[in-house]
Amino acid sequence: MNPPSRGTHWHHDALLLLALVLLQAPLWLNPGYFSHDELQWASRAALPLAEVQFLSFTDWTSFQFRPLTFNLWLLLSHVLFETPRLFHAVFVLLGSLNALLLANVLRRAGVGVQIAAVAALVFALSPFAVWVHGWVGCLADLIWVAAGLGTLALLQRLGNSAGAMLLAAAGAGLMTLLGLLAKEAALVLPTLLALGALLLRLPHNWMAATAGSGLVALAYLALRLDVLLQPEPGSTYTTDPLALPVRWLEYQVFPWALNVGEVHVLALASVGRWAVMVALLLMLAWCLWRASRRLWLAWFAGGVLALGPVLLLPMSANQYGYGFIALVCGVLALAWPHFSRRQGWVVGVLAAMTLLHGVQIQGRLLQAGRVQAVFSPALAAALEAAGPQQSLSLWPQQSKQVYLYARLTHDIPSYRGVPIGDRVRMAARIEDATHLIAPDGSLHPMESPP
Repeated sequence: MNPPSRGTHWHHDALLLLALVLLQAPLWLNPGYFSHDELQWASRAALPLAEVQFLSFTDWTSFQFRPLTFNLWLLLSHVLFETPRLFHAVFVLLGSLNALLLANVLRRAGVGVQIAAVAALVFALSPFAVWVHGWVGCLADLIWVAAGLGTLALLQRLGNSAGAMLLAAAGAGLMTLLGLLAKEAALVLPTLLALGALLLRLPHNWMAATAGSGLVALAYLALRLDVLLQPEPGSTYTTDPLALPVRWLEYQVFPWALNVGEVHVLALASVGRWAVMVALLLMLAWCLWRASRRLWLAWFAGGVLALGPVLLLPMSANQYGYGFIALVCGVLALAWPHFSRRQGWVVGVLAAMTLLHGVQIQGRLLQAGRVQAVFSPALAAALEAAGPQQSLSLWPQQSKQVYLYARLTHDIPSYRGVPIGDRVRMAARIEDATHLIAPDGSLHPMESPP
């Protein structure tokens, strides 16, 4: 690795953190929530704190064994759910700290202050990261990626003495454990460390970190492999090896797939659009190949490893690309001094498209939150007025909002103390509806439309 940049003071970090937070203002100004996950966990947390049922750290037979994530989520929901902007601000701050950590790792790897800052900004404002920072259902992704970046930061501060190697192994093992208690995705950490050790010509502390991280991952698999290999039939966690190339391609091109809200929607893109997106991907790969074969390998192999098992899933999801986009931004920052002017223009255009796409995702999340802030209280009021034995059948005035309201009514036990459960459904046709949903989320009985 190159020596760290000199003259980097605390005020660079402070300014970068401020910029990261301000540029994500649409996320922390959001007055509501995006999907059913937040509402479900808020319902579980809407009790006196002593009565909240926190999850066990030893129940590793559960398919989603994420006690660190779920318990923190319950605690945050208990404290912050009724103040959505503050809840979102916590997530934006955590995501911004991840981006700041990426910038620090890059500076210690020899990247200039400005390029490291740009890489951090592109990472934090990319469509993958905006999704994670703006949806409080993605706490697990924030934690496991922070664990990976924290491991890199630790290794950069250690030498190759016997004591340093022990610290590297113990530190990487601890970070991997924290990541795995947050999400299964942290299983990719030892493989990424192994790749780093290979590309850095096997520095001793990286090898020790790989061993420490790998031992924790192997112990985790020994306890949970049987459970992980038996997802519920038809769930989004079933695996299909034939899906791997399609999933890989979707995650690669999504950053510049403008006007596409979720990565799985790319399956509906036209052949012409796919041709343009793949051409841009090939241009990026060519730029990296010409700049540095080693960095090209870090981009290609590292990207595959960072995505890991999600490449085998039947459907892509934005949050799964969070660690991947951090790696891509880091590799491109390292490669920047090696790019020709023309190659720099290619990477710059792709970065600009990524930022624009991130702005679009911010707008999508903000709009959903504004609607939820009106809809959920209106729904609870309508259910309370109808009585405990009555149910509601809803029809959105705008057909494009059907998916949004289907999410906001899916398996919600209660909202602000009003039972919901199976008392709400989306009507199959307007004639069957009891209430019409206006574009702003307000509810109107069918006999008195807005």
